[in-house]
Amino acid sequence: MMDVMRKFFATVSFAVALGALSVSAEPVLESAPWSGPLNLWVMDNGIGSQKAVHKLVKKFKRDSGIPVEVRVLNWGNAYTVITDAFAAPDSVADFPDVLQLGSTWVPHFASVGKIRVLDTLLTQVDTSRFYAEAFKASHIAGKADVYSLPWFLDVRALFANEWLWHTLDIQDSDINSVPKFLGSLRAINRGELKNSEMKRVAAFALPGKDDWTGPQQMSPFIWSSGGDFLNCGDGKCRSALLDSATLAGIAIYVKILGDEELAPLSLSENSAQNAARFVNSELLIHYGTSELVRQLEYPEDVGGLRSSAIADDGIMILSAPESPYSRSTFVGGSHLALTVHDDSVRFQAAENLLAYLLRADNVDAFCRAVGFLPSDRGLISIWNQDRRYSQIIQSLESGKSFPNIPEWGDIEAVLNQLANDIGTTLSTNRDDASRAREIAKLLVKAHNRVNEILENRESLDEAALTKQIEGVLLAEIPEIMPEELKFEPVDAPLPLWRVIDLLVVILIAVIVIAIVGVIVYVVRRKK
Repeated sequence: MMDVMRKFFATVSFAVALGALSVSAEPVLESAPWSGPLNLWVMDNGIGSQKAVHKLVKKFKRDSGIPVEVRVLNWGNAYTVITDAFAAPDSVADFPDVLQLGSTWVPHFASVGKIRVLDTLLTQVDTSRFYAEAFKASHIAGKADVYSLPWFLDVRALFANEWLWHTLDIQDSDINSVPKFLGSLRAINRGELKNSEMKRVAAFALPGKDDWTGPQQMSPFIWSSGGDFLNCGDGKCRSALLDSATLAGIAIYVKILGDEELAPLSLSENSAQNAARFVNSELLIHYGTSELVRQLEYPEDVGGLRSSAIADDGIMILSAPESPYSRSTFVGGSHLALTVHDDSVRFQAAENLLAYLLRADNVDAFCRAVGFLPSDRGLISIWNQDRRYSQIIQSLESGKSFPNIPEWGDIEAVLNQLANDIGTTLSTNRDDASRAREIAKLLVKAHNRVNEILENRESLDEAALTKQIEGVLLAEIPEIMPEELKFEPVDAPLPLWRVIDLLVVILIAVIVIAIVGVIVYVVRRKK
């Protein structure tokens, strides 16, 4: 019940704070003779997202008189659909006026002149309110023009099954360094941890097959080792895949991915399958995104996780292992942009819609529906009052995004292919030396391809480099085991949603009994 009360008072505090924030952040809807409709293209951003968007555009029509048609794209093919639409805009009946773009897509579409500079809109929207690392993607690296504005953040964190974590009696200090993290994973898997249904629980997983999140999965290991995917300076970027610090991080990633005692089943799963195991309480630690917190509140009939095993067990956020270099959290997300139109009247109406969607109260309403963190720093400080999000928000202090260069989309495809090829090599070859040799070749190949995309000319002694990389991959990475873990299950906590449901049932029963009592009393008095 204390959790219920804390949530209630947090909600009240939020409402007061948001009221003050929205008053100061609300742009004025400028009158425009455009009668509409406007076209808004957004992605399917998860449970509740479509309903939330339609609610916002309905409010916009009420306030401005302009109707908005919404088209929902699938993330899997959205980039292609948008590219095709830009190639032949006259053939698209609902060509977008306002468009959601993945943050890494913005520099590409800006560089080819398909989205509009937002200089005139910046007088309505205070850009200082946006989280700085997210705002970086609003422009092309090295240039001042702003082409988009951040809508919400995609922040990754280490989630743990709360009940199983407490069963093990494991402490944050047991995973606060890479050697301790690795040692704990091995100890947990050797101990054969089981869930409430007595099914085997793996300690951790990485996607190693047919996945699409390779850079996001590799980045924590690379960044915490002092490396990066690219080395940029003086207006030019080159591949950093073969830099010594980057290789050190990749070696940790490869070790976890390829060792069955560290991350069982990783080589046969993608990131969605990793997440499904965590939801089923068959995975102790999951590297996921913040919308998981919100999904636990939705019922199963709308695709939510309220009745799932992980909802029963509860989730908690773990701190990433410390590093002498950086404990950076990956931060991506989505932006809103305006497409190029010749009709100035229509464009002004589209500006009004974009400014309306980015108003603080509207950003908050949408983000609370889907569970992604808002891009607005004022809202972030309010969300920080919710203990479910507070640790994720604290990690934003060291948040890091991918480079805001037009070529990043092509580079990301190379890195995704590299990650999947590494997984294939590990799954088809059990000899350590052979594994290292093949992965070294893959890294050299990816390095060369990235430099080709960046138009860098580089002469390499590939044989010598391959040998050097093999040595890094074969070098021993120390592991420190926790002193003692407990594998006997403790009593599973009664989930909050069941407590609330039980209270509702009791309340209804009391009301029914009271009504019946009143009826009986009245009948008897009449007699």
